[in-house]
Amino acid sequence: MNKGAFKDSFRELNSQLFGEDDLTVSGKKRLFQQTKMYIFIQDFLTKLTPILAEGEAIQAYLPLTNQENTAVATGGLLGMAYARTAAAREYVDHFHDVRGNRLLVFTNQRMLFLVMVEFLEEELFYSYPYSSIQSIQFTKHKIGYFDWHQKSLKDKRQYRYYYTLDFQSENHIFTEMLTVEDGEIVQRQLQNIPQLQDIMVTTKARRKSKLDAIFSNLTWQLKVLMIISLLLLALGLGYLLVMLAGALGWGPLKEMWPPVGMVQGQGRYFLDLWLK
Repeated sequence: MNKGAFKDSFRELNSQLFGEDDLTVSGKKRLFQQTKMYIFIQDFLTKLTPILAEGEAIQAYLPLTNQENTAVATGGLLGMAYARTAAAREYVDHFHDVRGNRLLVFTNQRMLFLVMVEFLEEELFYSYPYSSIQSIQFTKHKIGYFDWHQKSLKDKRQYRYYYTLDFQSENHIFTEMLTVEDGEIVQRQLQNIPQLQDIMVTTKARRKSKLDAIFSNLTWQLKVLMIISLLLLALGLGYLLVMLAGALGWGPLKEMWPPVGMVQGQGRYFLDLWLK
């Protein structure tokens, strides 16, 4: 199964929620090819409807995967689970996933977050009312890299973009890294949902406690990791330079190496043997 099938299925639902007249040609082909999957998604929506409050309406779906988003809590050992119910087993058969696929649902009153298999197993989900959120970090980032396959030197410098979505609702902290397409979904909701328009959007994550600000701030942790990596690289290069200086008879490590004259003498001795 295509790794993007989970996201593609819910993005087609977004097209319907946005009021578009019809699906694209590629969308129609995908729906025809994934009929069983489409039926499963519709059945999933019937399970999602009862948890909505009176007057609450879904505005958009933001599907998240380990391939394109954060996999800290849903990959490796943390991503292991066992599907017991019929609905959960059907989901695993269709999407070949256990805990990697998640869904953030925007309604006109709150955000709902759920791990697909957990919701199908135990109806477990998390609710983030807009009234409980003081601020939202929504930042676009740029990463530069060199594409050495490009023939032109001018085109070798390339850039990739991603978004950071972070907020705190009561004692719950939500943080996620998003693709550009994911970020566009969030951007539309920030502009179109009235209660979201009243929340302050910032470029920095904000926490209610200093402890949370240190241990649950992904942006800050990435900066610290980058600084530590650069320090380790500088330390390694510095050590190599000191070792090289010692080999040449300079610096504090020169005692580790034989005198330069002895090395040269040995070199001449072996050269003479080879010439003979």
